[in-house]
Amino acid sequence: MPTPSTADTEPGTGPRIREIFRTVVTDRFADRPVPAHAELLFADAHFDSDGEFLADFYNEILHQDTCNEHTHEGVPLLAVLAVDERVPPRERTSLVSLLFSIATVADRHEAECWPRSYPRANPAGEQRSRAAVEAALPQLLARWETQCVTVRLALAAIAAAFPTASASQDLLPGLRMLAGQHPGWTMPGDFVRLAGTITVGKRENILTAVEALTSQNWSPTARSAPLTGRALHLVDQMLSQLRATAKTPDP
Repeated sequence: MPTPSTADTEPGTGPRIREIFRTVVTDRFADRPVPAHAELLFADAHFDSDGEFLADFYNEILHQDTCNEHTHEGVPLLAVLAVDERVPPRERTSLVSLLFSIATVADRHEAECWPRSYPRANPAGEQRSRAAVEAALPQLLARWETQCVTVRLALAAIAAAFPTASASQDLLPGLRMLAGQHPGWTMPGDFVRLAGTITVGKRENILTAVEALTSQNWSPTARSAPLTGRALHLVDQMLSQLRATAKTPDP
């Protein structure tokens, strides 16, 4: 794979977001090996649009919402892109959301398929990938104050994925403040309150929230399934809807 020091990084060589990603990775991995998943940034490959590039790039790391033995290697790449202000807010939201998906694959699939097992599960790959996201958690959540609302929503999901982590616990005041800005039982207020409830960690409150929200317009999971998976499965659905309807300001 070409390295940042030898690759063509001049403007005009492809979709705009690819050029931005390439610049960020060149800077942030100047003194350490570039993850193999960065190949699409530097290889001689043609993409007609941002969407085409992003679909291929993200799919190389998390293929069809399934971790493999190499997914964890792409996490540091996603993390540096997610915290760099040169990346537009819309795509930072996507990057954080993808990290949430990677971290919660095992729990979400367990709840969705319960009592059967997810047929394409890769426990070793899932564990390594979750650990890699957890390692990046402090740098991700430390950016809360500088992020727009849509990125904060994705960060709330990340906190809910690691409720016992000190960085997630430190975010609770921010989650409460954001929830206070969206009173009543509407999105995104419901989403932020659910993320906060999960992060606080009281089982009875989490169960009550999951049951109340699932009775609305969300795909349910079996009540006998593990509660963690049920809660994260719901967070995933709500985050997907928020992203689909959000008007994120890009520079």
